[in-house]
Amino acid sequence: MRVIRKIGFFSLLVAATLFAQNAGAIPVGGVIDANHSETFSIATGFAEVDCKVYKYTSGDYEGKYIYTYQISNIDSGIGLSLSSVGILDGASAEYASYDPIADVDPTNWAVIGSPAQSVDALFVNTIGNGQSSALLWFVSDDASTFGKGMLFGMSSGIPYYETGDLLTPIPEPATFLLLGTAGLWILTRKRRSA
Repeated sequence: MRVIRKIGFFSLLVAATLFAQNAGAIPVGGVIDANHSETFSIATGFAEVDCKVYKYTSGDYEGKYIYTYQISNIDSGIGLSLSSVGILDGASAEYASYDPIADVDPTNWAVIGSPAQSVDALFVNTIGNGQSSALLWFVSDDASTFGKGMLFGMSSGIPYYETGDLLTPIPEPATFLLLGTAGLWILTRKRRSA
């Protein structure tokens, strides 16, 4: 059942190619705010996603964060064709782009949903064993926490996917306060009406 949902998600991603941004080098001037590497056991081996978050204190991105991801297919035995980074409710993600510094560029790397639900990469030329993706990046107003990421690939018509923890934006404290207040209000109303 989960595989069917992921294949449906893959179809949605293909349909979303109109949101793709052009390739562009990651802006200079940021300072590393967070760094994480996640290993995904997928198919017969593993792949790795290197995540970094840069905070900008000046320039065009002052007060913003840039999230970067680079996928390395160590020896999974399959070509990786899809990657997804989940965005937590209330967090921001915008202007997805990539820096073509490695083996495989995405056909599409885009923010999905409004408000953002994920940032997804589609690779028509799959990331094969020993290859790495371009440096994928997007801009957010929000600092980082851990959220869910996903890698997907196919071999001989069999789909493979794996999830893991990647750095993702967390809503600012004011947003959390509003969400928490709304949740308490709903619980209070339910108890009064019961």
